[in-house]
Amino acid sequence: MQQIHPLSPLLREATPSLPPSRYIDGNVYADELHNIWKKGWNYVGPLSDIAPGTMRRVDVAGTNILLVRAKDGDVRAYHNVCPHRGSELCTADEQPLRGGRILCPYHAWSFNADGTLARTAAASHAPDFDKADHGLRSVGLIDWNGLLFVRPVESSDDFGADNAFGLHDLDNWPMRELVTASRETHLVECNWKILWENFHECLHCPGVHPSLCDLIPIHRKGLGTYSDAPDWTPDSMEPEHGLRDGARSWTLSGAAATAEFPGLTEDQRNAGQVYCVIWPTLFIVAHVDYISIVSYRPKGPEQTEVTGEVLVAPAALADPNFDLHQIVAFNQQVQNEDEEVCELNQRGLRTSPFKAGVLMPEEHRVKTFHDWIARKMAGADAA
Repeated sequence: MQQIHPLSPLLREATPSLPPSRYIDGNVYADELHNIWKKGWNYVGPLSDIAPGTMRRVDVAGTNILLVRAKDGDVRAYHNVCPHRGSELCTADEQPLRGGRILCPYHAWSFNADGTLARTAAASHAPDFDKADHGLRSVGLIDWNGLLFVRPVESSDDFGADNAFGLHDLDNWPMRELVTASRETHLVECNWKILWENFHECLHCPGVHPSLCDLIPIHRKGLGTYSDAPDWTPDSMEPEHGLRDGARSWTLSGAAATAEFPGLTEDQRNAGQVYCVIWPTLFIVAHVDYISIVSYRPKGPEQTEVTGEVLVAPAALADPNFDLHQIVAFNQQVQNEDEEVCELNQRGLRTSPFKAGVLMPEEHRVKTFHDWIARKMAGADAA
């Protein structure tokens, strides 16, 4: 057996995967929905997509959330429920504020953008009625690099504390300046964990992703990074460029689809892609000319909503030579290939005769993901 370097991330022993019931059982799903998703930070879109003076309705882990952006640009998040008698406030994906206020469509209570009750339509109020006691219920909201995240249930989970990798690796990208060029959403017939497991290994890459393997040579070996090789050492020499010779970005041609971002280092340009992961909600792949965001929203034990977005500099959209199809077609092909194998994985697990599968040494990131889930659920059980 080949000697593995002590600093290698590869698994040293056969490690069981999660049992099939963790991907199918409704009770398991409900527990994870509450303790991982509702208590965690969920991506709800770029701030630049919400125009000042508008509000949005978003379903987050089964919770109806209202995003409000005031005319001055300030953004808030609330439960999308009127405190009068429980009516939904925002009834569409996007609606304008009425005179800068949120108006209940049922009994015409109106609320300021800061959530305070402005007025009711009632002719009279009880002597002990105090408007200050009847404002909207706030939801945790974070603006990270121009991307918005909400936490439906109050918890001790700090953003990025134990669920994020590469948060600062994107510091040289002009994240707040970028605008959405493309967005596509699919309903995938698999448990949300299967999508993350698939993302965290590349053993499937040679057989599933021909175009991606053509672009990224290391993936042809079924490896996510060079440190996944069994003969890797800290002194191993890696190629200067992460992509094939002459390629600059994840596009159909391999060429950059628009002008490259000016603030990147030479190493970042040569890497071909830089990843940022925020469990359980999204991963970002940053390139020299755009960033892609793939986000997840669980819709049931065996269903997950997957959204792919492409963000570019505003100048790209104004450039008549910008070919967005080069970006979208390549990314959609890779995403479709992943979704297909994730669905077949789910179908197999429904009738699996095995108590669990087994992780290969290269699937150490899958093990790290499973360990994170175990900690979150153990913490919930102890609470």
